[in-house]
Amino acid sequence: MLELKIFSPQENGFVPEIKWNNEELKVAIAEKMKEYNGLVFTEETISEGKKDRANLNKLRGAIDDERKRVKKLCMEPCNRFEKEVKEVLALVDEQINAIDVQIKEVEQIKREEKRKAVQELFESIGFQKFVTLEMIWDEKWLNASVALSKVENQMKETMYRIGEEVGTISRLPEFSFEAMEVYKKTLDLTQAIKKGQELADIQKRKEEALARQKAEEERRKAEEAAAGKESENPEEAADTHDAPKKAEENDYTRVVSEPVMRIDFRVWGTKEQILALRDYMKQNNLKFGKVE
Repeated sequence: MLELKIFSPQENGFVPEIKWNNEELKVAIAEKMKEYNGLVFTEETISEGKKDRANLNKLRGAIDDERKRVKKLCMEPCNRFEKEVKEVLALVDEQINAIDVQIKEVEQIKREEKRKAVQELFESIGFQKFVTLEMIWDEKWLNASVALSKVENQMKETMYRIGEEVGTISRLPEFSFEAMEVYKKTLDLTQAIKKGQELADIQKRKEEALARQKAEEERRKAEEAAAGKESENPEEAADTHDAPKKAEENDYTRVVSEPVMRIDFRVWGTKEQILALRDYMKQNNLKFGKVE
């Protein structure tokens, strides 16, 4: 079997650590730093401060440069090894991809064959006319691990559930047809019932609005009829609106001392004009009544 083998260095040949005079430097630098503790630079000593800073930067740069040099030396064989390994992996990946393409082609052919078998199974079960395979489709049915017998059981369970839900919708008191139309498109019982309830609410509000409209129309007609009757019988309207004055009209003969004359005539005018005429005759103690 092919495998990667490391010839050099061996397991114990790798550098376990890099030894250097770190402790010596730490002690020396710590001692040197004591010189700067509490040191305050003034205008006269600022030039000395700049020299000290330059020396410290130089020391720091030298130490860090050495770190980089050693790291590069250590990483050179590792970098070469990584590059060489990637070249080998590329050869392996090339073959993996070539095989993968063929495997996917074979699997796709099998999936299409199974899709056809599922379609035939769906047609043989006898679903409701409005149900299509796309409406109940489950992509997992195409997996090789899912047997057709399992697909058949799931389809039958779905068909029985749809039958029960259709029965539920048909028993709705109102708008079962509209709810069924929604169900035929969605196979969602909750959504279908909600639609039926919405339509029922709309119908109820419509009936209430029509009832209010009818009542208002009847009230308006009654008022118009009453107004028309009053205009035809102004003396009766006077009796209704001016009951306290009726006694005076009945006793007008006791008020008028001159001989009374009677004239029968008809008057054509608007309601306001008729009422004004009535008021005039009342104010002048003229008796009036309906012409028989």
